[in-house]
Amino acid sequence: MIMQDPPFDSEAAKKDAELAQGFLAALDSTLELKRDTPVAKREESEALFYDSLEAPNEEEECELLIQAAEMDPGNVAALLGVREFLTLSVNEEVEALRKIVALGERRLGKKGFKDHAGQFWGVIETRSYMRARAQLADALREAGKTDEAIIEWEALLALNPEDNQSLRYELLAAYLATQRLDGAARLFGAYDECEKNTVFAWGRVLERFLAGDVPGAGAALAVARKQNGYTEAYLLGHRKLPKTLPDACKPGSKEESECFAESLIASWEPHTAAKKWLAAQPKPGSR
Repeated sequence: MIMQDPPFDSEAAKKDAELAQGFLAALDSTLELKRDTPVAKREESEALFYDSLEAPNEEEECELLIQAAEMDPGNVAALLGVREFLTLSVNEEVEALRKIVALGERRLGKKGFKDHAGQFWGVIETRSYMRARAQLADALREAGKTDEAIIEWEALLALNPEDNQSLRYELLAAYLATQRLDGAARLFGAYDECEKNTVFAWGRVLERFLAGDVPGAGAALAVARKQNGYTEAYLLGHRKLPKTLPDACKPGSKEESECFAESLIASWEPHTAAKKWLAAQPKPGSR
């Protein structure tokens, strides 16, 4: 039986577009406000947001998130939640997230950035902002704006070098895709993970090859194959990306290769010579 796409619903599409534009307009209005939400209303909004996390269904979750955002239009966590229920184009997604990030920055203020720089994730009040900015970086990459995504990832790592959000893996892949070897070298120096994580292990192979150090690439390849041998099949196109990702993974596992395959493929794909070199390398034990 041939499955067909559902018929296009012009009225639903029109409603989705109106909701998206209304959301963006509401963000603009909030940014234009001169005064922030009173503390009491902020606390009520936070309570509504946490209630939404335990909502029995999506309809009630959405309603609670809307109430939280209306109570406090600067509640970044609530705004991110409402956004998940909207149908946004790629450009609208970027626009919305830029505005939400701006609201988060305004609420934290210059003093907040000065006081918490270098340990941002350790302060609960900063986490919604950090999540919003990380999502902005993802949206920028999705929109083909890799240079801008890199700027966001770099800024987030500067605010929180411990990188509790694990953004270094996406940043390393982006550095290598765009052949920014200086940036990649900084990450390798800051995070010693070539024997612990497949992005760093296989990223090191590519970085050495792009730097013209073929013997170094060969040595790194031996480390990468030992760290996670499953990843190579993705890089060579012998294995398709998984339709769903595992909830968790441990270093060296098949699940780890699945979790990071898309990022690594994106970093290797522009470099045809590197892929040809990898394909020509004998496997351990072969003659």
